[in-house]
Amino acid sequence: MTKFVYFTAKGGSIDVSIDQNYIGSASTVRQMQALLEDNNVTLDDNLMHSSSIDFANEEGFATNDCAHAIIDDALEQL
Repeated sequence: MTKFVYFTAKGGSIDVSIDQNYIGSASTVRQMQALLEDNNVTLDDNLMHSSSIDFANEEGFATNDCAHAIIDDALEQL
């Protein structure tokens, strides 16, 4: 069954929800990869993000690209 996976930048980390249930937070690629793997997330799932991911520097990241990079790099490892 396809899951709805939602990413939100908050306070320098990325909160992850699956099917509207919070599953955890990650601030590194390794943490994000583990969180996704532990919850059987695949590239076939519906992966979406809030606008806070696009404007991550407003949420404590060094640049707007940092949150996208963490998510993208973790997904490449799945």
